[in-house]
Amino acid sequence: MTLMLCLLLPSLALVSSLAEGDIVEQRTLAQSLANEWALLRRGEGETFDFAREFIPTFAFFLAIRFLIVEPRYIPSLSMYPTFDVNDQLAVEKVTKWYRQPLRGEVVVFDPPPLFWDLTARKPDGEAVIKRVVAVPGDTVAVRGGRLILNGNTLNEPYTNELAEYDLDTLTVPAGSVFVLGDNRNHSFDSHYWGFLPMKNIIGHATVVYWPPSHLGPVEEAKSCIGQASCLGQEAS
Repeated sequence: MTLMLCLLLPSLALVSSLAEGDIVEQRTLAQSLANEWALLRRGEGETFDFAREFIPTFAFFLAIRFLIVEPRYIPSLSMYPTFDVNDQLAVEKVTKWYRQPLRGEVVVFDPPPLFWDLTARKPDGEAVIKRVVAVPGDTVAVRGGRLILNGNTLNEPYTNELAEYDLDTLTVPAGSVFVLGDNRNHSFDSHYWGFLPMKNIIGHATVVYWPPSHLGPVEEAKSCIGQASCLGQEAS
């Protein structure tokens, strides 16, 4: 028994010493936090200096994110070949405040109610990306696999293939646009759920920044503006 006590006493002493050390360390930490909090309230100390530099910077980038530009990634092939899965792009959010979307622009938007009804889902914050093909007052149809805008059959070099569906002529109402995916036969877009209210538009996709092999501006058919053979702004 005496031998056992002799063996246990050093261990008990070590445990006691460690416990005391933990208590001292906790008290030191608590005192340090209390001192730093007091300095922070007086506008002094390292924590205050860090917060003074970090918070305005964070607020600045947060404002950019919500008001000017935000990153988005591509989760599907509905816009192929313009975008591939996992492409990352910048979406500017400024032009929507002073002009309506233009034909040929690629926009990111909150889906309209019919989108959710047809998918039997509740709105979950998912955003969708498509190309604007018609604006208010335009007539739009699909026949023989081709898009017909205001009576003109368009040649769209950015699409993946001809559409395997027809769409009777529709007139785009005020306050809305008509959007289609570039991968026409693999896109859940306006030919299913109708017109997109402009108020649902989050922003306009401008630049692909990842992967590096895809780096560059988003194709908007600007090289053929005004030509009936392309999706231009002056089609009639």
